[in-house]
Amino acid sequence: MTRYTCALAILLAGCPPPAAGPQPATPVATASSGCPGAENIYVASYLTRDDADAAGAAGHTGWVLPLHDARVGTLADQSEYATIDPTTAAALGVPVGPGSVWLMLPGQQPCRATAGAYYAAGVDAPAPNVTYGVELDGCPAPPKDQQEDAEAIALVTEHAPADCQLLTPQPVAARLGAMDAQKSWQRPTKETPLPPAIAAIVPPHDCRAPGCETLWAFGQIDAGGRPVAWAGAVNWLAIPPNATPASQCDWKAETFAGFFVPGPDGRAVKVTEGQEHPLLMMGVLADHGGPRALVAQGPGEYASYDLGGGGVRLAHHVVWLQLAPEAYAIDERIGPSCGDDRR
Repeated sequence: MTRYTCALAILLAGCPPPAAGPQPATPVATASSGCPGAENIYVASYLTRDDADAAGAAGHTGWVLPLHDARVGTLADQSEYATIDPTTAAALGVPVGPGSVWLMLPGQQPCRATAGAYYAAGVDAPAPNVTYGVELDGCPAPPKDQQEDAEAIALVTEHAPADCQLLTPQPVAARLGAMDAQKSWQRPTKETPLPPAIAAIVPPHDCRAPGCETLWAFGQIDAGGRPVAWAGAVNWLAIPPNATPASQCDWKAETFAGFFVPGPDGRAVKVTEGQEHPLLMMGVLADHGGPRALVAQGPGEYASYDLGGGGVRLAHHVVWLQLAPEAYAIDERIGPSCGDDRR
């Protein structure tokens, strides 16, 4: 299976000219150095080379921009990774790739990338599928130890987005407890209260110690001196009578989680549009005019949301890889640390 990276994180139409490489699929900014519109915000992945497949086709190492996915009956005739020409890509329904792309990573200046060849990569999943996109050249590779999960927000704009910033969630509220040296979870002894906008929408729950502990962890994004997004979870952890540390990974928890934006009344509103599977917030893009877009991603998909006009609107959603149902599960627990194999 071709290896794609997805962290704990797009849709154009048209046909490319037969002899040309990827061209802009939607109008792009020509005079502004701020953030492009949410519809022109993508998510790029760093792809690492796998061994040659059975047909002898080599893999690929470098940044790629996933654009499309199609289910197939079998991968018998599909290479693990192959470049394809624009005419073939158009015939397969691949959206037109962007012409001018700037990759943005936290704490770094945007890097201009050049869209190269289209590619097709077979994915050996319970429902076999082929993912399509364009290769991106010109930007440095992530550090070796980060390549497996590396992603970058990709901005489609002709001019350098010098005034566009990627804002990521900063810790703002927590009540977590802690694991001691013996790997036993200890009840919380301190807490930072939930932001009022989040506290106002948390479902009521009769949770009282010692039989239950309410836990939470939230991050907040501020722009222009005010909160513009939150991400996090609340857990209600049921602790059986006379429970021992050996049983802590079997304790049940009810959860409330997701990412949120301020509503008209000041209360937080959970963002769910375009999420057939739960997504995780990557961050908010803002410039001198304020917050412009929110970007979220999950295994094999990503979405951008327009934050203009005092609300939130899905602007761009791409599914570029289809996996087994269990791959989409997000562990929302924030109590005892029990490893990824315990739910």
